[in-house]
Amino acid sequence: MKNILLVIGIILLSASCRKNDFEIKNLNGDKISAFGHGGMGIGSIYPMNSRESILNCLNLGADGTEIDVQMTKDGVLVAFHDEYLDSRTNSTGKLYTKTWSEIQGTKYSSPNFAGYQVTRLDELFEHIPNRNQYTYILDIKLFNPDMDSVFNKNFNEQLLDIIDKYDLIDHTFVESKNELYIQSLRELNPNVKQFIFTDFDYALSLAKQYNLMGVTISYDELTSERVDLLHQEGLLVSTFNTHSKKRNIKAIEFNVDFIQTDRIKHLVKILK
Repeated sequence: MKNILLVIGIILLSASCRKNDFEIKNLNGDKISAFGHGGMGIGSIYPMNSRESILNCLNLGADGTEIDVQMTKDGVLVAFHDEYLDSRTNSTGKLYTKTWSEIQGTKYSSPNFAGYQVTRLDELFEHIPNRNQYTYILDIKLFNPDMDSVFNKNFNEQLLDIIDKYDLIDHTFVESKNELYIQSLRELNPNVKQFIFTDFDYALSLAKQYNLMGVTISYDELTSERVDLLHQEGLLVSTFNTHSKKRNIKAIEFNVDFIQTDRIKHLVKILK
């Protein structure tokens, strides 16, 4: 009898997370796009932003992936999250102080002996099969304290070159915190779809001022009222820090448009 009850419980639990259970109302065609956080997310066996993490995320059936982007001293865009290379790799220092030749071949320190390498953004897109079937959120990491108009222009010119090279203008959202960076990108190409991620009230103000595509909010800052307000303003809502199944489900119930999750396999399963 206990075994029968256990089987029934498993069946009910599996059925409780089907797409039909969610009544989604948003600006994304009443559906939620599932993005991996740096690919497979924090806690995966694949390091975030590595080629292996990105490819495995997309192969699971995700709508796309978030990718963190930094620029080296000599203007090469690199897919990497942290300010310090020491935190995740066998290299040291800050990425923006290094030339690409100085960090080329840098390996992620976890998992040990796996040999996964830090990669250029250009090289990453080069190795994505059917890349135009997916959507990419490029999270711009601006750790350089000497960032100025010249730096922004150089960064954005490199970014636009890659977007043009792989015909990604309709498949890319650029996410940043910095108003000067947003201005620079809009001046170079106003057709790039941008998201702003900063203090909520300031983000809403900048999104309206620059006619941005949307606002990114941490899961911990989400409220129904905020999502409704942004939607009323015609702004898409993207969220992150969904690092559990429970958070995935709750984010869906908030009716956001995009979820950048660390549990991409689960999110794809309950949305498809």
